[in-house]
Formats: sequence, C-alpha cells, structure tokens
Amino acid sequence: MPDRSYYVETSVWGMIPKGQPKELRQASLQFLRQAPSPNFFISPVVLREIIACSTKIRSQIMVVLKEHTPTILEVSEECEELAQFYVDSGILPAKKTEDALHVALATIHQMDILVSWNHRHMANVRNAEQYQAANRICGYRKTPLILTPLEVMHE
Repeated sequence: MPDRSYYVETSVWGMIPKGQPKELRQASLQFLRQAPSPNFFISPVVLREIIACSTKIRSQIMVVLKEHTPTILEVSEECEELAQFYVDSGILPAKKTEDALHVALATIHQMDILVSWNHRHMANVRNAEQYQAANRICGYRKTPLILTPLEVMHE
C-alpha cells in the first residue's frame, strides 16, 4: 500500500470479531496488517463506539487495536462545526452525527483516505461528492477518499 494517511472509522474495527461476515472480516484484518502504523489514525469517536459494544465484542476489537496503536486525532470545535454543516446540508440525518464526525475529522486532519464499510452514509459516490462540495463551501480544499478496506488494498 502506498505511504498515505488512513483514518479508520468504527465499521472496519467492527468487522474484527468472530461471527462477522467472513469476507469483510478477512478484508478488514488484511487491511489492518498491511496499513503502515505511523500513518494509521482513529479518534475518540471510534473509541466511544467501540466502548459501547458488548464486552465480548469490545475485547476482540481491543486486542487488534492495541497491536496497531493508531494515533488518536483530536475532536476540535472545528470538527464539530463541519460535522454539523454536513447534517444541516442534508448529507446525513441528524441521528448520524457520529458518521458526520468521522468525515469531518478525516477532512480537518487532512487524511488521504477514510476507510469504512459504511456504504449507506460514507463509502458511496453520492455522499463522497456531497462531502467534497460541502468541504469546498467551508473552505477545505482536500476531502479524503472514502474507500472500503478492499478498495484500499487494491489501489
């Protein structure tokens, strides 16, 4: 994989526990093994979502998370404002502010790629175009590519 910065949102970590769809689990684990550690990022949002999982699932995720020691990005007021702009613009519904925060974090911290299995709210062409337009309106010239682990491994 090229030397890029990767913000890995919760859906990727959520595929780690046993019992998840085999193809998605294997692709997630393979991506995590191949991703270069110094360029690997998460946020307190990811950690909150992992902590909200059942003890059994959380433990399986935390074992893998500790192996990779990603850098934790700060959630600033700027991130929260950009996430709210996504919601106010109708890109995401109000109940999906965590998803909006993932995209805002990756944008504000100038990540190259946001890695996600969330096709409904992130990893799809329509939303990617809307995030890019919203970011331009707000003065952000760079919008991260939003790709699944499979797409990252085959880039």
